[in-house]
Amino acid sequence: MTKKIFIILALLVGLLLRLYKIDSPVADWHSFRQADTASVTKIFSEQGIDLLHPRYHDLSNVQSGLNNPQGYRMVEVPLYNAISVYFHQIFKTNIDVSSRLVSIILSLASALLIYLICYQTTKLFLPSFFALCSFIFLPFNIYYSRTILPEPTAVFFMLLSLYFFRVNLLFSSIALALSILVKPYTAILLFPVFLTYTLIYRPKIIKLVLFALITLLPFYFWRKWIGQFPEGIPKSDWLLNNGNTTTFPVWYKGYNLTFLNQLVAFRPHWFEWLFFQRLSNLILGAFGIIPLFLGLVYKKNHTQAFSFSLIAGIVLYFIIVAQGNIQHDYYQVLIIPIISILLGFGYYYLLKFTFSSRAVSLLAILVIFLFSSYFSFITVKGYYQVNNNSILLAGSKAKEILPSSSLVIAPYTGDTAFLYQTGFRGWPVEVYNLDDIVKSYPQHPLYLVSVNYDQYTNSLIPKYQTVEKTKDYIILQINHGQN
Repeated sequence: MTKKIFIILALLVGLLLRLYKIDSPVADWHSFRQADTASVTKIFSEQGIDLLHPRYHDLSNVQSGLNNPQGYRMVEVPLYNAISVYFHQIFKTNIDVSSRLVSIILSLASALLIYLICYQTTKLFLPSFFALCSFIFLPFNIYYSRTILPEPTAVFFMLLSLYFFRVNLLFSSIALALSILVKPYTAILLFPVFLTYTLIYRPKIIKLVLFALITLLPFYFWRKWIGQFPEGIPKSDWLLNNGNTTTFPVWYKGYNLTFLNQLVAFRPHWFEWLFFQRLSNLILGAFGIIPLFLGLVYKKNHTQAFSFSLIAGIVLYFIIVAQGNIQHDYYQVLIIPIISILLGFGYYYLLKFTFSSRAVSLLAILVIFLFSSYFSFITVKGYYQVNNNSILLAGSKAKEILPSSSLVIAPYTGDTAFLYQTGFRGWPVEVYNLDDIVKSYPQHPLYLVSVNYDQYTNSLIPKYQTVEKTKDYIILQINHGQN
């Protein structure tokens, strides 16, 4: 009973931490990706849930390179968006808050799964509880587990699959299939673990074949389906281990070295960004490296083999999705469960096997945990800040005064956060072929909503009627639209 109380208390504190700024607008760190996700949910709530035809507010060719007049958003299966709509209908909160609530609940459920996975491996409470607490209290994870992103959903199903792999392969395969449909990279992270489990526990071949089919076929059919909508598929080749620098000569002593120039992984900046800047400093606050390393030392049953397979999954993920991991820190959200499990093992090792005095061991754990959390929080606290308040003011005014059928040009260097704040479909970049846009959408009034008095905006001010103007933004009417 005492153990359950500790777990419940940890989850409750985790819930309270994640409720911080739950009602903040989608204008904080990585708002562009959050806005894309929230946009699909918003349209689902207005037009009905259509899992096969997810759309968002962006009609431009910025993300796919192709004109996207229907605003298709063909990335992950919009499972997270559908759940968020149901939460919106049940709790009567706005779309942003409902979406954050879904992320929070799935994150707390993931923490509980981490406890169960560790207990499944060690049969011990303390390392399992330490792992749960690590997941709950990492500042980096606190922020991202209340964002409007599909990652918490993918993490939940990834962990559900990991837990059931040794219990029920059918349930495990279904969970992994859902995880891959939301974020295919979860398959990379779990592959070394499942390979290790297969070598240790030796399930029947027929079960493994069925596991693979159930896991991969839904993703295959999803990719075939969305291939019919290339305008809605963002370019993604750049996310992989595929660079264009010219460090090495193309030819050297008769050998073609082009493939070396294309590799992003194993370059000095790859090591620096992923292992030093992100893993060590941002996520672990430097001091967390100590229990992370000790987690690899801990041996209980097959714990060490499990730990090394988890690390292998991270390294494989960093190698294959090299540029994406360097470019965006939210790509590391998927590795947080692995980091938490290793931290749990490491803190337990520190408690049991390092100092002869239990009091000294507890003090060491407390110091490392506090220092790690503090130095990570120094960076993460800036993530909660609104980056540009002008887009909120302009967006609010656009919702207030523009006709509901309007289309909007909201230039923000391709970032859809501003467009999302207006509440209208349109373009997040400068549009120069305005006549073509007017002809393509004759039924819709067209407006420019700008927060920059730059050359583009200033060139349009003399040509079109000013609807609203302040020092922070300006709204111009480009076309009235036909009734």
